[in-house]
Amino acid sequence: MAKVAAFHSIKQNVYHDNNKCTEGNNIEKENLRTGTGGKPKCSHCSKLN
Repeated sequence: MAKVAAFHSIKQNVYHDNNKCTEGNNIEKENLRTGTGGKPKCSHCSKLN
């Protein structure tokens, strides 16, 4: 399964929880944070899950 622990970028308005999401995979390491950050789920991750 591609679902992973939630993570987000300090530069995005959504969080991700799927390691096949291209938007989530493009987050630069210095902007990457764990958890949801209080943000809504990425629509791409929702479709993939």
